[in-house]
Amino acid sequence: MNGLLSIYKKKDESSATLSATLHNGLKSLSHRGGAAHSSFIADSRMHPATVEDDAPARLAMGSCSSRDDASHIARNGDDILFFEGRLINKADLCKQLSVASGDISDAGVVMRLLEAEGAACFKQLKGFWSLMYLDAANKTLYGARDHFGCRTLYFCNSGRQFALASESRTLYTLFDDVRSINRYTVMDFLLWGNIGKLDQYFYNDIHSLEPSHFVKYEIATGKLTVERYYTLPYNHSREPYDPLPEKQYSDRLGSLLTESVSKNIQLFDGALAVGVSGGMDSSSLICAAKKVDPQRTLVAYTTTDSYDGGEAYWAEKVVRHTGVEWIKVLCTPDDILEKLYDTNCVHNIPVYNASSFAQYRMMEEIKKQGQAVFIDGQGGDEMFGGYPDYFPLLLQSLRKNGEWGNWWRELSQVGNTSMTVKDMFMRSLKLWAKAHYYNPQKLAQKKRKFLYEALMPHERDRYFNLPSPIPAVKKEILNDALFESYTLFLGNILRWGEHSAAAHGIECVMPLSDNPDLTEYVFSIPSKYKIHNGWNKYLHRKSMIGTVPDEICLRKQKKGFYIPEQNWLNETGDAMLADIQKMDDPENCINKSYLTGNWNRLYTPANLLFQQFAFRCYSYLLWREGLSKLSVK
Repeated sequence: MNGLLSIYKKKDESSATLSATLHNGLKSLSHRGGAAHSSFIADSRMHPATVEDDAPARLAMGSCSSRDDASHIARNGDDILFFEGRLINKADLCKQLSVASGDISDAGVVMRLLEAEGAACFKQLKGFWSLMYLDAANKTLYGARDHFGCRTLYFCNSGRQFALASESRTLYTLFDDVRSINRYTVMDFLLWGNIGKLDQYFYNDIHSLEPSHFVKYEIATGKLTVERYYTLPYNHSREPYDPLPEKQYSDRLGSLLTESVSKNIQLFDGALAVGVSGGMDSSSLICAAKKVDPQRTLVAYTTTDSYDGGEAYWAEKVVRHTGVEWIKVLCTPDDILEKLYDTNCVHNIPVYNASSFAQYRMMEEIKKQGQAVFIDGQGGDEMFGGYPDYFPLLLQSLRKNGEWGNWWRELSQVGNTSMTVKDMFMRSLKLWAKAHYYNPQKLAQKKRKFLYEALMPHERDRYFNLPSPIPAVKKEILNDALFESYTLFLGNILRWGEHSAAAHGIECVMPLSDNPDLTEYVFSIPSKYKIHNGWNKYLHRKSMIGTVPDEICLRKQKKGFYIPEQNWLNETGDAMLADIQKMDDPENCINKSYLTGNWNRLYTPANLLFQQFAFRCYSYLLWREGLSKLSVK
């Protein structure tokens, strides 16, 4: 794992000054790789420059790495590439290039492909990666990110500089002209709990490069473009469920999933940490890993609490099945209050609920135990159909397709998702009302009245008068919704695990999100096989029979990354109120007089929605306080 940083100054600067800026930026990224810095300085012609006080320079590129070698850097004349991550298809690419896999690094492979094909080669790079590349002859600087967002990359483009970095916090710290806060995002976060959707990273001038995209800065003209290099194909058909191809689908899916796990774990030596919740995704990964490499040391980690043990009951079944070592990580309300500031700093944006803190605590323990690689199951819900809100869309598509028999069968077996028929009707009704009756402001006034009043009117009204930056995706079948989740939102979900792991120097590997071969196959399968007979993740469950314990494959309960949220909020309320009263709100988004004046009346166990909102206000103000400290460095 490396931290990447490039800085192009639009006016000459002394090479010593630019080098010092690069060094400070890499220091802020050192948790991602180590203290070993590699750097490159160039003049206005994009020729290498020496680091002298009076030597003019324009470009500085560098990385921090725990590795002593330069395997993450490739050179060809004045062209230079800094690469972060791993290729799971390196052997295939080497065969294509007619080179021995053992004689060339991943960075070397990518450089060869760039020489031959330019930016068109990004589509071929399967795995988890981000990169920076200087095409010196054409005076062009590139940044690129993997297909589905397993690795992060941010950029800013002001009147003074164009820059790329692995984390937004680095750009915020280095450049005072890109520190403007995006109030729309703040309001969206506070009111709805939306987080990191598309380019909403709380800044007006620091942007996330989206998955499957590259950014190109043409130095001679100052032109900046962002282009997509890959679009996930998917099955749009409305064809009804047919039992005949089911086994073929499930067998192939099981094979590809196991192969993806194998390709990922083969990249690393030594013991591997695996987060195990007892759900299908994490269980599939650890069981498949044990199957393909029985001798590999695997250590399972599960977050627990002092109330009901969290997911330990189900995780234990997987641990017994695989025979791996098991470490339970206790999370308490006191931990949240003590470490939420650090957690916000790690994520570069405010944490929206305590599950991200629990994930951060798990990474702390993994580092303490000495593992350097973490296997993460993110991406399964978005690919296989794991969220409850997908079910009403399935019913809608069956109804529109005139499949009334199948519609009734699915509705009558909705208990397999741990919901009742009444629950499903209520979900469907709410989705219909949001689409046809309530506009966002009316919905907030009706359903989130106390939250609405706890926001400053001028910013609140401005928020509702601005168009949403989220593109509308017409969702008629389940695959439409899965495509939206996997391609528009997944990269921001993956960032939580990636940043938590990177903060502790841990490599985060995501076999359900870094393999286009697996993803494309799943999305080629018609929607009706993703949810069937009332089971979400139907085909995923079928594909893992014999690998994952039957109790897990037939588990109806869906909790995700479980936390005892209600209990934690009950116990932290007084402390949060005291801190909220003391902290500044520079953007003046929160109506603090209303929030604090009505706290005792509204912050109750019966009003979970307000408690969650109060936590977001607390988290946001704590994060904003941290930014203020960064900006004065």
